[in-house]
Amino acid sequence: MGMKQQEEYDGDGVAAVSSTHKMVFAYFVTGHGFGHATHVAEVVRHLIIAGHDVHVVTAAPKFVFTNEVHSPCLFFCKVSLIHFSLIQA
Repeated sequence: MGMKQQEEYDGDGVAAVSSTHKMVFAYFVTGHGFGHATHVAEVVRHLIIAGHDVHVVTAAPKFVFTNEVHSPCLFFCKVSLIHFSLIQA
């Protein structure tokens, strides 16, 4: 089954190929510091440019994402804490 694709450009001149099949993403990101959330905001921006809905689940402040992404396709679920443990040897 082929998907019809078209190329779109956002305000920054970034090209994105969007399909006629809209997908919904749930993106979980730690709110510990703003580094991870800042990187995720850029990925979320590209997913939305491609025509998809993105639900961000995070403890990070909403402004980290809304400073870069202004879209009705962006949704938030605020949680008190998401932290993935890491053991370094």
